[in-house]
Amino acid sequence: MKLSDLFNRSNELNANRSFTWPEMTPQDWLMEAISLAGLVAMFCFVIYNYPKLPVSIPEHFDLQGNPQTFSDRNQVWLLPGISIFLYAMLPSILKVKLARGSSRFFRRVRTQRQFNGRVRILRYQKMIMIWGLFYISASLVRYSLHRGNGLGVWFMPVFIGLMVIPSVAWLLFLKQNP
Repeated sequence: MKLSDLFNRSNELNANRSFTWPEMTPQDWLMEAISLAGLVAMFCFVIYNYPKLPVSIPEHFDLQGNPQTFSDRNQVWLLPGISIFLYAMLPSILKVKLARGSSRFFRRVRTQRQFNGRVRILRYQKMIMIWGLFYISASLVRYSLHRGNGLGVWFMPVFIGLMVIPSVAWLLFLKQNP
């Protein structure tokens, strides 16, 4: 079988498989509301504390939660900017893959239920990332104002655990129960 035949067969399979964007359940609305609340809280916190910040603030924390490098205080706007980007772009990733008919995407997602699960996982990850970035912003500001000690050694394992463990469990469940 030629490579072009495989490509054509893959496109035929993808054309037959279509998914609709899932309806928002109460859990989805709650995750979106929590994400938006984290975004608003982060901006309010940074706007309130920005005039109080010194000229130099921590730019990077090590794995123990201690600051390693310092930069200009305008860098404090980087994390809220990344949060807005994540809030807007994460759902768009699946919409683009769906509209484009990505063959790799369709090989992994075979049923509407699996697609709905992918959307819900993305919402959950977006919520955790925004609140994680809010915590990093708050720690950065608190450390700069001499009110805190940095991120703490617990932050990275907890953050990774909150991102990876539920996502893997959800994917395994969806794979076994299409």
